Amino acid sequence: MLALRFSILPRVSKLKAMAFRRSALTNLNLVINAGSTSVKFALFKRKEGSPVELCRGEVEGVGSNVRFMIHDRGVIDQRNWKPPSDICTTIRSVDDAFELIANWLKSCIPSERITSVVYRVVHGGNTYTKPVYITDGVLEQLELLVPLAPLHQSVCLKAIRTFMKKLPNTHHIACFDTAFHRSMPRVAQTFALPQYLHLQGIKPYGFHGLSYQYIAGRLLEHSAGNMPRRTIIAHLGGGASICALLNGKSISTSMTFSPLDGLAMATRSGAIDASAVIYLIEQLNYSPSEVTNILNKESGLLGLSGLSGDIRVLLNSDCDNAKFALEFYVDRISREIGAMITSLKGIDTLVFTGGVGSNSAEIRKRVCANFDWLGMSLDSAANEKNSKILSNTDSLVEVCSIKTDEEMLMATLVNIDFDSLHSDGLKHEKIANEQENEVLAIELN
Repeated sequence: MLALRFSILPRVSKLKAMAFRRSALTNLNLVINAGSTSVKFALFKRKEGSPVELCRGEVEGVGSNVRFMIHDRGVIDQRNWKPPSDICTTIRSVDDAFELIANWLKSCIPSERITSVVYRVVHGGNTYTKPVYITDGVLEQLELLVPLAPLHQSVCLKAIRTFMKKLPNTHHIACFDTAFHRSMPRVAQTFALPQYLHLQGIKPYGFHGLSYQYIAGRLLEHSAGNMPRRTIIAHLGGGASICALLNGKSISTSMTFSPLDGLAMATRSGAIDASAVIYLIEQLNYSPSEVTNILNKESGLLGLSGLSGDIRVLLNSDCDNAKFALEFYVDRISREIGAMITSLKGIDTLVFTGGVGSNSAEIRKRVCANFDWLGMSLDSAANEKNSKILSNTDSLVEVCSIKTDEEMLMATLVNIDFDSLHSDGLKHEKIANEQENEVLAIELN
């Protein structure tokens, strides 16, 4: 299925419309947010203060029921765009999705007007703690991190390579999901393993950082500059995690070494005893790649229910296994929130975000019911309407629903001087090489 959505320009003369488009379609940031079955993108005009959104798009359902959606604010001339006649047979992989987006851009936007391409990169390791200009050396370092997030990092790097070829005369910048969590204390960035393994990168990193950073910014606006001291954010979507923020800084998160850890997710298992993995390999004779596939693509809500990894499908099902999957899902979310309350020594604000967190009143209701002993209570009407403030006026904990916007955050993060980003990229490249040499020396000793 091909879904295209267009906005209509105001009723002005053709000359005025053309002038409006010319002024808007200059000095643009293209933001790419690539996942395993969907690719989001957005165009922003660079502007002092904050970027201005011009259009968004998404290719979703890659490999199954593909949809290509464009949300245009009336400044993109799409008359030269000719969509493929059968998108489901044309778009079979994320590589095909990248080509589709590139073709749309070529038809609608002169390449010289795109100043930068900004990418969400899932893993930045120890080195990359803020956006960096992508050099060949940076790309090599990011490639080394693929084993730490094989299903996600490789897709990010494919996006970078594709658009670096398509737009060779443009600045290319990486923003990292792990960067936000580098504020966590040492105890939250350590496993109880030998130190030499920690030095080789076996440690908690944390993910969904771009989402958490955006929500933290929105909370600051919402509270008129007085950031809630103890905040817990539940990012619930196909992937899911919980994060504890103290004065707006991450101090603990449920997704640690890889995007597989923590909560049960749509198709991912979440936390599991390491011995169970060893047993699968040594006693049941599964290969490591088979175990990887089971834990990432056959588990979570899909594995528990035997029906679907989609919360909406499970909520509408009378199947006992579907009901149990939801019970398990809510239980694990509640347990992680409880752990974060301990880390923060209390809670002032609970925020739900992500596709499930922002849209499922039933899941929010079930989770919050487990914390009525804390004096947390929802306004039922506000919850059903997906309002921003969900809690009752007499609730001791403020409960909010805030839609995340990773694309806007990335555009904002790079709305600065490119020379400084390039300098940072070279500096981080040098640091990464020094750390690699340090680990090699430890291994040799």
